[in-house]
Order: sequence, then structure tokens, then C-alpha cells
Amino acid sequence: MRRRIWTAAAVITLTGAILTVANAPSQAEAKGRFGFDAKPGRPQLSGVADPDILNGTGVTAARGVATAVGAASDDIQANGDNKANPSAQFGSGSGWPANETSIAINPTNPANVIASANDYEPGVDSIMGLYVSFDGGKTWPYSRHTRQVITPDRAMYGTGDPVVTFDRDGVAYASFIAFGRTNCDSYIGVIRSEDGGVTWSTVVDGPAPAGTLISEGDGMTVHNGGPEDCQIFHDKEWMTAGPRPAGATLVPGTDPLRVSVDRLYVTWTVFDSGPSGTESVDSAIHVAYSDDQGRNWSEPQEISGSAPFCEFQTGDQDAPACDEDQFSVPVVDPRNGHVYVAFENFNVNSVERNQYLVVKSVDGGATWDPPVKVADVFDGAAKYPVCAGRQTLDLMCARTNAAGNIDIDDRNGRLYLTFADNRNGTAENTNTDVFVVSSSDAGRTWSQPLNITGASVDDQWFPWLSVTPDGVVAVAYFDRRYSGPQLIDTSLSVSTNNGRGFNTRRVSERSWNADLAFRQGTFIGDYNGLATSRGVAIPCWTDARFAEPNVEGNNPPNQQSDVMVDPETIPTRR
Repeated sequence: MRRRIWTAAAVITLTGAILTVANAPSQAEAKGRFGFDAKPGRPQLSGVADPDILNGTGVTAARGVATAVGAASDDIQANGDNKANPSAQFGSGSGWPANETSIAINPTNPANVIASANDYEPGVDSIMGLYVSFDGGKTWPYSRHTRQVITPDRAMYGTGDPVVTFDRDGVAYASFIAFGRTNCDSYIGVIRSEDGGVTWSTVVDGPAPAGTLISEGDGMTVHNGGPEDCQIFHDKEWMTAGPRPAGATLVPGTDPLRVSVDRLYVTWTVFDSGPSGTESVDSAIHVAYSDDQGRNWSEPQEISGSAPFCEFQTGDQDAPACDEDQFSVPVVDPRNGHVYVAFENFNVNSVERNQYLVVKSVDGGATWDPPVKVADVFDGAAKYPVCAGRQTLDLMCARTNAAGNIDIDDRNGRLYLTFADNRNGTAENTNTDVFVVSSSDAGRTWSQPLNITGASVDDQWFPWLSVTPDGVVAVAYFDRRYSGPQLIDTSLSVSTNNGRGFNTRRVSERSWNADLAFRQGTFIGDYNGLATSRGVAIPCWTDARFAEPNVEGNNPPNQQSDVMVDPETIPTRR
């Protein structure tokens, strides 16, 4: 099947009610529990920011890209010490994985940073981990598992695809999908924090608890028909916040006492499997938005549209609908409130390529322009090997994809989009590269893709792009060029000339092997994170360096991956 559902499935099911997020621990409790006083042989949970990114010294130019190989020395584990034996580097093999990382910096206080990930707590299931720093990402004393949803009549389900963002007032939001392990329930929730990520609201699915200030439906962005609805599955949400454009009407039901400075947007993929739940109908991109910090939401609407370049259909035959999609990411122009949503589209009659599209709304999401084609993406079925039923890279079994994201230069509205594909490799010998394109005319036309990893014949993938307030473009991604093709590192590429050329350095201090990660190496998440402020970039990635190695007679059933960050100093612009 051409469409791919990138859910974050776990391995354990829990029955019972879901609790709200507990109060944050005291500093003493956090220190004892999470061990952020780093000791020899333990994950480093404190450090100092890196020096300035290398800028021209010892670099080699290739296709407009400069590459400098050098390792940082301050990788920081954000998700706490989750090994059963914290005195040993590898523990006892009973560590639990974390993956699919997202990270955001508070615009009102850049020292406040929040990261999130799928966090597989023993005996619970996949839930969202939220990790909070108040010193720019150097230490993470609040490392929490969150039980995000009050569901009085339902069990706690698996959750996935965690995302964090802030609005301009410094209110933090975390979104996620939730899905039944033994039934077809599916929904998307958003929680918020007004104290920098220490405490969070809960999503209420059903009547609000008596005697509380919690309101029914708070944070419930969208919900299918419940456990018996096997037709609709809500997947791969992303979230952003930005000003409402002039003249936009508030969402019906908005709490007049809670109107936010920004409109909060969530986009996602709706997989439609037909009334029987077994068909392949479509997987269009949808949007909903809130004007009161996620308490009330607009009716979901399909936004992926139609265009002549969406000529091929594998489900319902409704060409030229661009309705076989995944990996949507929204961004808002802060100057006028215009919204852009980028996504990968699969309505292409090719075994080698798909395409990236962008849609735009100038009225706050009420109506949307037809999609614009940004670039071809060479990630079709013939371009990658397959392991465990999913496409991957050579010498690896963890699934991969081409997706990246879209971001905007707040000063002038210039748009940037990144993705990865295997146009320069084959299924037998992959050479996946990271590309960047840009638009200076509000998304109407786009530049040709610039290969920012063309100097390497090894794989680079899972890119994430962020533009600083002064217009510096940074891209973080997985990289196999440093320690051999079976080992993974993280790199950061930075441009100070509007994306025309990039300087690149190695960010991660140690390499790791995907075979030691979750599910015996078949899942390392579907994306990584990156956040920037002026002069600072903070990559946030999945990392299995602390996993117990496989040796003869020792194949740990609970292989481990963690959330690593590395605050990097990057150049500034006037």
C-alpha cells in the first residue's frame, strides 16, 4: 500500500483511569530521582554550551555547502536516567525507550526550554514524556511522564507523535495522538502549561470531574466515533501558534475570558479505511484551531485540496484530489497571520518519487488556497530497502521517511522547507541526503532543492529546520558519515546567507547503533527536533548510546533509547 501510517506503537496495554500530571518534584527529589548531578559512567545531565559553530576553518565546499568534522563534548540527556542500574553505563538491559523528539524555546524567556518524546514507562504504555529546562537546555530537572487524558469510561491508550510549542505570551502547549490497543478509538489532544512546563492541564474526554475547574472537552482537538469506529484514524499531528489575521472571527464557543494572543493550529492526517475498516480510501490533511488556549476548537476541515499534479489514486478514484498525504507541519507568518502547511503527497504514479506540497490560508484557516508543488521527493518504493515491512536504509532495520518541516523568517516572511531523499543512492546502497528549498514570494514559487549533505556518500535523514529571529537558518539531522555506516550521529548545518550555503558540524559526542534501540532496532521514531533563538540552536534527538550491547547470548528484550540535546552557539546577523 502506497500510504504509510507512521504511528508510534508500543508494546504494553494498561487498563484503568488516567491521572492528571503530578506536581513537579522539589530540586532535592529531582536530583535524587533523575541524577542530573552527572557522575562517571552515567548519562550526562548537565553541561555548558558549545563554542561558536565552526565557520570556514578546515571546511570543504561542495555544491554550495561547507562541511567541518568536529565533535561537541556536552551532549545532555533530557529524559532522566531510565536505566535499572544507574551506576553502570549500560544498566541491566531494563532501560525503557524514548523517541520522536520535539523541542521549543519560550519566546518570553529563552532560558525556558521544553522537550517532548514518546516515553515508554514500565507497566504503563507509550505516553508523552515532557522535559523542562530553565537554563537554556543545560540541565533538565523536570523529567516527567504525563498521563494526559481524563477518560472516565475508557482505558488509557497508547499515545504518540508528541509535539511542543509556545505562543507569544509564553504559554506552552503539548499535543499528541491517542489510540486504542485493542479497539479503534482515535483522537488528538492538546495540553497547556502557564508556568513554563512545570504543571499541565489535562484533556477531558467525557464529563468533567465534579468539583473541579476542568471543563468538558478541554484540549480534545478531534475524536473519531469511538472504540467501534474502525473507519477513521487520526495520525501524525503537528502544532503551531500565531496571530489571528485581521477580521478573523473567533471560534464558536470561545471562552471570552480566555481569548489568547495567538490562534493555536493543529494539522494532522485522517486515514479513512472505509465503513468496513479494511479499505484504502484516502489520507487527507486536516486542520482545527483554537482561540482560547485549546479549550474549544473549530470543526476539523480537509485542507490538502486538489491539483493537476495529483493524478494518481490508490484508494478512491477522485483525481486530481491531493488526498494521499502524511507529515503535515504548519507555520504562521507573524506579520499578517497567514498560515502555511507543508506535507508530503503520494498521489504520484511512480515507484521512485513522491512530492512535497504547501497550502496557504490568509483568513486564519477558514479557507485555503489550492496546493503548490514545492519539490519532487525521491523516496518511492523502489528507492529504499525494506525491513520488518517498512522502508529503511542499508545496514539498518529502523524505518525511515523523507519528512522534514517548514519554517519562516519572521523579519520578511521568507519560507524554508527541508526534507531528505535517496535520489543519489539506490535501494542496495542508500545515500540519503538532506535538502533545503525556500520561497521569497509567500509560497507561490520555490527554489531548486539545495543538497546540504552532498559532500557525504553516507546517509543523512530525519532533518528539522528552524529559523532564528535574526534570519539564521539551522538544520539538524541524523548522519552516518563520522563513525562508519552502521553508526549514527547528529549534525547541524547553519546558513547566514538565506539558505544559499551552509556550514556543517558534528553535534553528537558519541555514535550509536540503531540495532540496539526499540523493538530490536526496528523503531527509532519518525522525526527529531530543533529549536532556535538568537545565537542558539538546540538539536534534540533520539539516541541509543546507553543501550546494552548485543553479544552472544544477550539480546535485551527492552532495548533502550533516550532523548539527547546539545545547546549550540551559532552565528548571529544584524
